[in-house]
Order: sequence, then structure tokens, then C-alpha cells
Amino acid sequence: MLQRKQHILPHISTERVYRIVIKQLHHSTDTEEIRQELLELGHNAPNIINTHHRITKEPLNLFFGDLRPAENNKEIYKITALQNKIVQIEPPRAKKNNIVQCMRCQQYGHTKSYCNRPFLCVKCGGHHNSEECKKSKGTPATCALCGGNHHANYRGCEHYHNMLKESSTHRNSTQRAQPMHTNTNDNNTHPSGNPTHTNTNDNHMQPSGYLQPRSYADVTRSSTNQVEDTASILTKLIDEFKGLFNQLLQHNSMILNMLTTLINKNN
Repeated sequence: MLQRKQHILPHISTERVYRIVIKQLHHSTDTEEIRQELLELGHNAPNIINTHHRITKEPLNLFFGDLRPAENNKEIYKITALQNKIVQIEPPRAKKNNIVQCMRCQQYGHTKSYCNRPFLCVKCGGHHNSEECKKSKGTPATCALCGGNHHANYRGCEHYHNMLKESSTHRNSTQRAQPMHTNTNDNNTHPSGNPTHTNTNDNHMQPSGYLQPRSYADVTRSSTNQVEDTASILTKLIDEFKGLFNQLLQHNSMILNMLTTLINKNN
């Protein structure tokens, strides 16, 4: 049994894909030239694609590449220049909602190590191995999944996003279906057999920061207090206005008396 495992493990390791991300390289750079330069540097990357913005579909200065498994795969991160441009090569970010894709049939949910389906080309969608594709550079790509003019592993593919939605919906429904943890012990007994003590004081039962719901009486009482406060403020303002108005009348009366006195003196 041990000998069989030692025979299978190397075979599985050769099927794995070593994916890289090339940053800071202009999107107009020919992917074939990138592949040839990496090959001269000792890294065989048969599949290199330029990425596009998920919404605007504009090309980005970002390339994804797949390396053939080799002992020097990690050495590619030491490369700092390609096509006479300063670049940064790093592994792709892990995504929680990422779905694995088969490099044989291009379908999602499994890898080619466990696939016996017919070949579908990642470039042209034809029924052949992607490595044997004879599509010319000027010929637009064809997605084997949705028929769009892009590679089948393009993360902006409509089929890929539909798969993400289905996966997210299934995950959310599974979480909602999980039963809540409840205590099924009868008569408030502890699993050890001893009765548990239930604290009837609600204030102690509530967690820190918990706001106790207000009753209807509390709400109406608060509303009544607010109305009374507003009425008292208005009454105070009216009284002050009356005082000012009376002072104004007094000043007007004094002015009239003074005018009357002057008129009488002149006559």
C-alpha cells in the first residue's frame, strides 16, 4: 500500500498548475513575447493572458500565467524586468469564493487530475488539448463555456460569475438550514445531573450594551413630558414678548406727552 502511494503522488504533483501574476507590464505587450522571454529565463509558461476590468472590460496592466511544474518555479519571483520594463511577479491572491477550474474540459468544480471528459481548448473552444491549439495571434479567442470572445479561464466570463452566484446561494442556504444550538436538557438540569440555577433578574441576563425595549407607557410618558416642556417654553416666550410690548407702549406714551407739551408751548 505504501509503495502504491509513492507511485501516485509524483503523478499528481505533475498535474498541478503553478499560477503567477505579472504586474506593471503594459497591457499591449504581446503575450507570446512574454512567454518566449520567460522560456529563455528557464520558465515554461504555455498559457499567458491579459486581464480586463470586470465592469468596464478595459485591459489592465496585469497578466496571469500558468507555469509547467518544475523545481525552479519559485525562482520566477526573483525576476524584476521583462521586455525592458520593471515588473513585479507574485502568486495570485487566494479568494474565498474562487472555484477551481479543470484545464482539460474547462468546467468548474474539479481539476483535470479527476477528469475524463473530452478536451476543450481554453483558447478557441475546440475539441482538442489547449497545448495543441493552432489558433493564430490575430484570431480572437472563443470561450468554450459561454461562446464569448475571451479565453475560457477569463474571470470576467458570464458563466464564471453565474457559478459564483450559485455557489454563494447554496452556501447561504446551507447556513440558514443549520439548526440553532439549544439546551435540550429537561427540568433545567445540568449534564452532570445537578439542577441548574436560572437567574430571573433580566438585567443580569442581558449582555453588556443591550438596550432594554421601552414599553408603550414609557413612550407615551416621554412624549407627554416633551409636550409639557415645549408648552412651558412657549409660555415663557409669550410672557417676555408681553413685557417688551408693554415697555414699547410706555415709551410711545411718553413721546406723545412730550410732543403735546411742545405744541402747547408754541401756541
